[in-house]
Amino acid sequence: MIWMTMAFISLAAVVFIVYPLLKRDSEAQGQARIDSGPGDIARQKESVYASLKELEFDYQTGKLSRDDYEEVRSDLESMALSLLKRADRVKEEKGRGRTMEEEIEVEVLKLRKKKGLSAHKEPGEGKRPTKEKSAGGLDNDRKE
Repeated sequence: MIWMTMAFISLAAVVFIVYPLLKRDSEAQGQARIDSGPGDIARQKESVYASLKELEFDYQTGKLSRDDYEEVRSDLESMALSLLKRADRVKEEKGRGRTMEEEIEVEVLKLRKKKGLSAHKEPGEGKRPTKEKSAGGLDNDRKE
């Protein structure tokens, strides 16, 4: 009797922890909303992984039946998979931003070449050198 009570309490605790995560996941699929930042996704992944470890421990100690264990584990694994997919989408979007910056740089370089400008202009570049006599009597080129 005590074992059944402990198993029920453990299952209730796991459901209490997992339900808000499942609810958020279903809301995210139901609505087209902006993905969370990488920090939020990382925290959610850690929470799901901790729940999986706790579930495994409860099953190994005999607190959960095999059916309950498999049901909750499949839910947690699907949540972990969706979090990993969201993390990949966030990374792809950041990669697209860098690609756009690179494309802008390429277009700027094309325009500079078209106008006859160098790619990178140093300060003072483009001035004509003048001859200067050094102490030894040699001519040195100097930019003014």
